Amino acid sequence: MNDMFNGMTDGLTSSLSAPWESLAFCLLLLVAPAIAVSQKRRWHLPSLIVGLVVALFASSGTVAYAAVAFAAIFHALDAAPQSRTGAATLAASAVIALAVAAALYFDLLTLAFGLSLLAIALRAGVMPFHVGVASLCDHAPVVQTQQLSSTIALVFVHLRFVDHHAAAIAAGPALVRYGAVAAFTAALMTLVQKDLRGFYRGTTAMHGGMLLAGIGAASIGNFAAALLVAVTMGLALGGLGMMITSLEERVGRVMFSGPGGRVSAFPKLAAAFALFGGAGIAVPGTAGFVADDLLLHTLWMESPTGTVAVILSSALLAIATLIAYSQTFLGKPASSLAPDLYLHERVVALVLLVLLVVLGLAPGVLLEPADAFLSGPPTGPG
Repeated sequence: MNDMFNGMTDGLTSSLSAPWESLAFCLLLLVAPAIAVSQKRRWHLPSLIVGLVVALFASSGTVAYAAVAFAAIFHALDAAPQSRTGAATLAASAVIALAVAAALYFDLLTLAFGLSLLAIALRAGVMPFHVGVASLCDHAPVVQTQQLSSTIALVFVHLRFVDHHAAAIAAGPALVRYGAVAAFTAALMTLVQKDLRGFYRGTTAMHGGMLLAGIGAASIGNFAAALLVAVTMGLALGGLGMMITSLEERVGRVMFSGPGGRVSAFPKLAAAFALFGGAGIAVPGTAGFVADDLLLHTLWMESPTGTVAVILSSALLAIATLIAYSQTFLGKPASSLAPDLYLHERVVALVLLVLLVVLGLAPGVLLEPADAFLSGPPTGPG
C-alpha cells in the first residue's frame, strides 16, 4: 500500500515539473539573445516573464491564453521599430489568442481549437502564414528568437487545454498532411536561397511545418513529442539565428555568391553554426534526433504519406544546411580584423548546445513529466 502511495506521489511530482521545465526553456530563449547581442532595450523582459509564468501555470485555459496574448503584445511593441510586418503578425496572434480565451470561457472547444492552431501557425511561421516570421528573421532576429520562447508556451497551452476533444482527434490526419506539405515546400525554397538570411527564413518555415504536423499527431495521445519538437525548434533556431546575427555584425550581410572561407577567421562561430544547424536536421545525439524519431513514429499512425514528406523535408534541409555552411565558411581562406565569438556569445551558444545534447541523450527528463502532465484532462473551468 505504501509502495502504491509513493508511486502515485512520485508520478504527481514528476508531472508537476513539466511547467517548470518548459518555463526554464522559455526563459533561456527570452534572455539568451539579449545577452548574446548585448541588447540594451530590455524594458519588455519583465512583462514577458510574467506572461510566460501565468500561461504555463494557469489552471484555466481562458487565463492561460490571455497571458499568451499579453506576451505577444509586448513582442509586437518590441518588433515595431524594426519590422512592421512582424509586429502586425504578432499583434494579430495576440488578438487570436484573446479570441481563444473567449471561446474557452463559453466552452466553444472546436472554435478554440481552430483559432489556437491559427495562432501557432502565425507564430511558428508555417507556410503560407510565414510572412510575419520571415520579416522578423530578416529585420529583427533578436525578437524572432525571443518570440520563439513564448511560442513554446503557446504550444504547451494548446496541448493542455484544447487538444483533448473529438474535434482535435478528427482533425489530426489533415493537420499532419498539411504540416508535412508546408514543411516540404519550405525545404524546397531553402535550397534556392541566395543568402544566409534566406536560408534562415526557409529553415524556420520548414520547422514550423514540422511543428504543425507534430501537433496534429499529438491528438492521438503523444503530447510530449509535440512539446519536444517545439522546444527543439526554439533551441536550434534560436541558436542558429544568434550565430547568423553575430557573423553579420562582423562581416555584413552574407551572400552565397560572395567570398566564403570564414572558418579560419571565426572557427568558434563556424563550429557553433554547424552544431546548431546539425541539431535542426536531427543529427544523432541531439534533441533534434529524438524529436524527429518520436515525431515520425507518431506521424506514421496518422498519415504514411505525410511521414514520407517530412523525411524528404529533413533530407532537403540537410542539403541546404550543408550548402549554407560551405558557401559561408569554406573555400579560399578570408582574413578578418573582427574577433571570433566574444565570451558572452560563447557562453550563450554553449548553454543552448548543452541543452540540445542533454535532451538528445536523456529525453526522458522532459518527455516523462510532459506526458504525465499533458495527457490528463485540463484542470480548472474554461
